[in-house]
Amino acid sequence: MRYIFLTPILASLLLAGCGSLPDRTDERSSATPSRTETVPPKTPMPAETPSEADGRSAESALGSAEARRACYEADTGDNVVLRSQTFAIDFEPFPDSCFVTSHNPEFDDPPMESEIGIYKDGSRVYDFPSQFNGATFGCWVDAVAFQDLNDDANMDIIVIGKCSGKSATYNENMVYVNTGREFTTDTEANLKASDHETIAAVSRFVRQYKHLFFK
Repeated sequence: MRYIFLTPILASLLLAGCGSLPDRTDERSSATPSRTETVPPKTPMPAETPSEADGRSAESALGSAEARRACYEADTGDNVVLRSQTFAIDFEPFPDSCFVTSHNPEFDDPPMESEIGIYKDGSRVYDFPSQFNGATFGCWVDAVAFQDLNDDANMDIIVIGKCSGKSATYNENMVYVNTGREFTTDTEANLKASDHETIAAVSRFVRQYKHLFFK
């Protein structure tokens, strides 16, 4: 009789316990971020690895840390030097010089009305042509890299440019080809490269479509 009496009680307790377990499905899905939005893969896909390597400047292109600090003192007139995008460079046709980015001091975040130039001994010695592909207002330099993009032993320059539009920010990327005497650029080719957001992506695009940039 004891077993007959306890069995229904145990059954009822088990049923009550099962009914009281909370459903965690919704809670888990809301607490766990989507992998595509916020959680990157633990290891990059093989196809991404070359892009990461292509995104770095050649070490031989850059001067010392001390030389870079000296570049911050360049005379940029009414503009202020944007230190994050200013570099000591050491390659032809402007060895032992500075790639200087400056901007209107009224705009800090983002540093709009940016300009780029080569400076030596604190003075400007070279103006890059077709900066921001002709856009004249609301643009800034987001990233710079110095690479030999066509294996001719001359260091070329990639500039990721950003501009403020009416509804959104858009890219005005620039690829400056080193001829050994100066830097040239092709606006039409740059516009094709402006679909890309990073140095690595632009570098890969230029290497794949060299005929657009090197003529």
